[in-house]
Amino acid sequence: MKKLIFILFLICSTYSYAANLQPSDTQLIKAAGVPLFSTAMFVFGSKDLGFRFVTSTPPDDVRRWYRRQLPKWSLLDNFGSWILYNGNPGLGMGAVMSKNQINVQNNNKLPGWYALDKNMTTEIVIMIVK
Repeated sequence: MKKLIFILFLICSTYSYAANLQPSDTQLIKAAGVPLFSTAMFVFGSKDLGFRFVTSTPPDDVRRWYRRQLPKWSLLDNFGSWILYNGNPGLGMGAVMSKNQINVQNNNKLPGWYALDKNMTTEIVIMIVK
């Protein structure tokens, strides 16, 4: 079910405004040990759907930064996905969906969805599992 919600979140969240990350959500992310990329701007999400951030920093740079920040986390880099997750290496997509995770990818639709500068195409989605 969480996988379906995550997929629907990624596909259907096309609101044309940036939002404010609630202090309780910031605390939830920090409590999970997930750092926030310094130039990332929150645009949409919640503790139930995950948190979507955007930045103009290239995806590979953001990925390297998260790898350095979370060296004990494992990486799923298959099927066009790059997901850093808090779990044992080698898990399949289904098992990864039950872990705290960070998905970093290029998404050229972000500027149109959220009325952003055209350079804001790196998407960072943070999922914190309860």
